[in-house]
Amino acid sequence: ACDYSVAVAEGRKQADADPYCHFVDDENSTSLFLGYAVAAQRLQQQFAAAAIRVDAEHPLFVYLPCGVGGGPGGVAFGLKLAFGDAVHCLFAEPTHSPCMLIGVHTGRHDQVSVQDFGIDNLTAADGLAVGRPSGFVGRAMQRSIDGYYTVSDEELYRLLALLDNSENLRLEPSALAGVPGMARVLTEQQGYRARMHLTPSRMARATHLIWATGGSMVPASEMADYLAKGRQLLQAEATDSGGR
Repeated sequence: ACDYSVAVAEGRKQADADPYCHFVDDENSTSLFLGYAVAAQRLQQQFAAAAIRVDAEHPLFVYLPCGVGGGPGGVAFGLKLAFGDAVHCLFAEPTHSPCMLIGVHTGRHDQVSVQDFGIDNLTAADGLAVGRPSGFVGRAMQRSIDGYYTVSDEELYRLLALLDNSENLRLEPSALAGVPGMARVLTEQQGYRARMHLTPSRMARATHLIWATGGSMVPASEMADYLAKGRQLLQAEATDSGGR
């Protein structure tokens, strides 16, 4: 009946009571964090095979869905080791669960939750429905993450239907959080590109990577419901645009 943080605390308590139980703690495990980081080495090999350059003149933007932070934090750590300042890592969170953004922005990390700001932590992106971020990841990565943005459930559903229509690729709502990242970077007006010396010529040579985290294990009936919601929202949007 409670959220992710309470479930982790209960799991940790049960594991502590069983000498034969090893608890993989998504909030505080350095082993898990480094395990995620290996993904960057694999990506480096894939880029080399595809002849994709990543350097100061060919920047890489990676858009990572973020829940408690262990997965995207570990991947971002590996990416920074592999590509240095040439890679720009941005975390994407649901509008109702922006825990890492709040934790880093306030500097309070796991000492603050979205509920402290009157946010309900209720989202269709169940893999990202986390109210309190990993303090370990936030403190370790706060100077290495290049940006944060939030995505509404409605946008996730629309993107789910659009991706199915255009690519025949079915992702769960959580996995769609990275999709709007490129548009956010290319249209932002706060001077991020200027601060990072991302000139128009460099941006024209950039690679944008969406970290699509899953969807293949979603039951067919549930995926059909997701698609129906997304298509309904797209239809309503098209009707509204036509009316204007």
